[in-house]
Amino acid sequence: MKSTCYSSSRVSKISSLAVIIAMVMGTPVCALHMTKMPQNLQTNNSEPEMRQISLKLPLEQPMFHWTFMSKEDYLAGKLVLRIKRQDNTTEITIFKDGKIAEGWKPTAVPENPKAGEIYFGFESSTKYATAPNDTLEIELHVVKDLNGIGAIQTGFLTKGIYKAQGTYSGLIDKYQVPGTFKDVPKETLDKLKKIYEFKAFLENWKQQWKLTMVSDDGWLPPEQRKSFEQVVNSMKEAEKAAKKNKK
Repeated sequence: MKSTCYSSSRVSKISSLAVIIAMVMGTPVCALHMTKMPQNLQTNNSEPEMRQISLKLPLEQPMFHWTFMSKEDYLAGKLVLRIKRQDNTTEITIFKDGKIAEGWKPTAVPENPKAGEIYFGFESSTKYATAPNDTLEIELHVVKDLNGIGAIQTGFLTKGIYKAQGTYSGLIDKYQVPGTFKDVPKETLDKLKKIYEFKAFLENWKQQWKLTMVSDDGWLPPEQRKSFEQVVNSMKEAEKAAKKNKK
C-alpha cells in the first residue's frame, strides 16, 4: 500500500481537535463500538427534533480517524442509513453510484483533504427528525477493496456488504460548555459549538466492520505518534476501569 504524507500543521490540527472532542465525549472513541456521550451534554427532549446528522462508519480499528485513499472507489458503492421509530422508517441514501446525496458531504477532516481521498464520516446540512428511542441501521456496499490510512495504521476494507445496528451516541440541542473548559480559547469553544449544536451523532454501533491491517505506519510522524499513543492508552485504561466499576 502506498504511504501518505501529511504536513505537520494538518496532523497537529487533527490530533489536537480529536483529543478535545474525546475529552468532551468522555468516552473511548478509538473503536466505534457503542460509544456514548455523557448524559449531561445531551438533550432532555424525548420528542422528535429536527437535527443535522454526523456519522462515522463502524470500522473496528481506527484510532479517532480513518481516510480512504480512493474517493472514486468508495463512492462507487452505496451507503444507506435507516432511522426507525415505532412503525415508521426514514431511509436515507447518503451516496450511490458515485454521487453524494444533496444535503450531505464528507466530514472535513482534515480541513483540506488530499486530492482523491475521502474521510470515513459524513455530515448533513439537511435536518432530520431524531429522538432518543430511535433504532438505527447502516448499510455499506463496497464494490472493490478500499485502501485506507489512519493515524498509526494502514490497511483496507474488503469488498462486500456491511451492516450494523445501533443508537445515537449523542443528541445535542444547545451545547453546554463543560466547566473544565474554562481555560480553552474562545475560538476553540466556538468551533465545538458549531460541531455539536442541534446535531445527532451516530457512532454507537453494536457491530464493527473489521479492516485488514497491513502496516503500523500511519500519517503521524514518529515524534507525534508517541504522545498520540499515550492518549489512546490512557483512554483504554479508563474504559477498563469503567467496565470494572460496573461489575
